[in-house]
Amino acid sequence: MMDERAVRLLVTVAFLTVYVVGIGGTTATAIRIREAWRRNRHGPISLIPASSVDVTLKAPSLPTAMRRLRVAGWIAFPIALVLALFANPAYPLVVPLTVVVMVAINAFYFTAMQNMGEPMTLTQDGFRIGQRGNERAVRWIHVTELIGARSGAFKGARMSESGEWQDPKLVPNVVYYRLNHALVHAPKTLRQRWSGLAYYDGVIHNAFGIPTEQLLSTMRELHRLAVEAEAPPFRRPRPGERMESRPAE
Repeated sequence: MMDERAVRLLVTVAFLTVYVVGIGGTTATAIRIREAWRRNRHGPISLIPASSVDVTLKAPSLPTAMRRLRVAGWIAFPIALVLALFANPAYPLVVPLTVVVMVAINAFYFTAMQNMGEPMTLTQDGFRIGQRGNERAVRWIHVTELIGARSGAFKGARMSESGEWQDPKLVPNVVYYRLNHALVHAPKTLRQRWSGLAYYDGVIHNAFGIPTEQLLSTMRELHRLAVEAEAPPFRRPRPGERMESRPAE
């Protein structure tokens, strides 16, 4: 009959293996996909969609199988850590080995995932972001704010507006957007609440190979054109005032 200490050690190693395969495999796949995407990247394209032609911005992203494997790895992560710290006192080397492995893999993982993103499609009516079949659609007339920012694994900073001084080291890499909650329902995820970014309703990671300033400027222009085309009655006309409305094109 197997010793109880040996059973706990085997269970710990099993969960640690799931974590290493899930997160380590995701990291290696992300690096390989990013390099392949960089080598095969095409030249610059126009970001302004035509009347009947949408603009799709491609980005290096994980396949569905690797996304599921990553979930399994993160589920195994806390279990393996707790077992290594408290369930194996007879094996003193388990704790330092587990900590070293997890710190190293997590560091490589977060660095690799900063270069990953999701494809985004720009249209005259709005934008769609995400993999096909799991896209999130947003209409321009529902957007109230668009800002650029620099987001890292452990910190972030808002991008300076036009005319303001900008730290050259803080190159923006994301676009945050906020929606009009009077028109659309935008529930907050636990990740948004924990990260302190609950004010914004979504984030677009710029892994498209174009400057974030250019992407933000294009999105703001499309937003302006869509709002002007809708000509919403923001207020009632004052006595004696004529409110001219522009027909939608």
